[in-house]
Amino acid sequence: MIDGFAEGFELLFTWPGPLLLFTAVAIGMVVGILPGIGGAAGMALVLPATYTMSGSHAVMFLLAVQVASGIGAQLPTLLVNVPGDAPHAAALFDGYPMTKQGRAAEALGAATLSSLFGAILGTVFLIALIPVARELVLAFSYPEFFMVSMMGLAMIAALTKGATRKGLISAGIGFMIAFIGLDPATASPRFAFGQLYLWDGIQLVPMIIGLFAGSEMVTLYSHRGGKSIVPVEGENRSRLRDGYWASIRDWKNNVVSSVIGFAIGIIPGIGGTVAAFIAYGRAAQTSKNKEQFGNGAVEGLNAVESANDADQGGSILTTLAFGIPGGVPMAVLLAALTLHGFETGPAMMSGGDSSILYVIVIAILVPRLIAGAVVIGLAKPSIALTRVPGQIVAPLIVVLASVSVYSLRSQMLDVVAMVFFAFLGFVMERFGYSRVALVIAFILAPITEAAFHQTLTAFGWTGFLTRPISLVMFLILLLTLFGKPIGRAVRRRNKSREEQLVR
Repeated sequence: MIDGFAEGFELLFTWPGPLLLFTAVAIGMVVGILPGIGGAAGMALVLPATYTMSGSHAVMFLLAVQVASGIGAQLPTLLVNVPGDAPHAAALFDGYPMTKQGRAAEALGAATLSSLFGAILGTVFLIALIPVARELVLAFSYPEFFMVSMMGLAMIAALTKGATRKGLISAGIGFMIAFIGLDPATASPRFAFGQLYLWDGIQLVPMIIGLFAGSEMVTLYSHRGGKSIVPVEGENRSRLRDGYWASIRDWKNNVVSSVIGFAIGIIPGIGGTVAAFIAYGRAAQTSKNKEQFGNGAVEGLNAVESANDADQGGSILTTLAFGIPGGVPMAVLLAALTLHGFETGPAMMSGGDSSILYVIVIAILVPRLIAGAVVIGLAKPSIALTRVPGQIVAPLIVVLASVSVYSLRSQMLDVVAMVFFAFLGFVMERFGYSRVALVIAFILAPITEAAFHQTLTAFGWTGFLTRPISLVMFLILLLTLFGKPIGRAVRRRNKSREEQLVR
């Protein structure tokens, strides 16, 4: 293994490797900071530039762009409530409230270190599971996909305590929005109202940017007094080192969230966005400080960032073991591997192209360290943005978000959808309805529906409970939903019996 890593470093840092590495990190940071674009789009944009590179340099270049974009996305996500990409949407829930409390430096420090923590653990899991990759991936099928999505939906109950009715209404709205488009079973349009644009359904990025960034900009701009994101009395309340220590102290949460991220990353088509939301829900459900979640809980931010970056190790494992991309970024990576003559699947797993495995591992970690150092360097000037009056910063962010949303598909109606969700998010926030529940339901509804139909077709009704992994997930789901109520009922009954005996 040591020889393999030495060979990987030699391949990557042979000139012009260092130049390509820093160029890719710079491109990735810019892509990440631009709202909603994400690493997959960045990789697709630079893919033609890799045609003349060596295979190892091409793989490193693409992965560096994707990794750096994820780190760069932390800046707009945490500081101005604009998700740099879809997987970072869950970081909005506690990261931005921390910024509003004057804890932006702490949020950036915690997110950067937890991200590195998740990446390292995901890479360790990747290396450890390569020998059994095929058996592991084949253990998951439609029933398991369905149970994963149901476990994610169960997290809504954990995130809406104190306002369960409003949370369920928000989730119902998310489901209804997700069902717009073509039915996965019959391919007939639903709720399209004769509009061809709605046949593709509502896109995730315009919705998230509208619900969170757009609604926040409406709030800022509506204050005539020039209100800024961070009130004057809340400035400079934290340092980067506070975030580092918060992440280190929360190491158990980081480990569990990394395991969740890696496990979900293995499942093709699920993706880092789902992993982040499930990890966040699990952290909220098991935390001793549940009431802080959604109000600036650093535990929630740590969970999201750890899961986000560990997810990449799982998706790479699936891509290399089967030649099936674990997500959109991995589809671009797979194209590059094929273009440069690397054979994925059993041939790679049996050692045919083992050197590229070490190149991939190094390309996951080294650019992340460089990008993390850049984010830390940009922290102080970036935090200054949060003190700019809302009447100045809000129009600038709205223009930037509109350009980014339009650039994804060149659809002006995507911008219209973003504006609609901005006002919907503003109304929901004002009346206490959970935007988090809406987003979770929206993301998980298509997966749930598709896996449900596929399970019935392939296995019948019994398929949900006859497969071992699916059955275990179902039992965990029941425990999640009913464990505490049953426990409370048993304790009340025992207490009542004890009182009767005393009498």
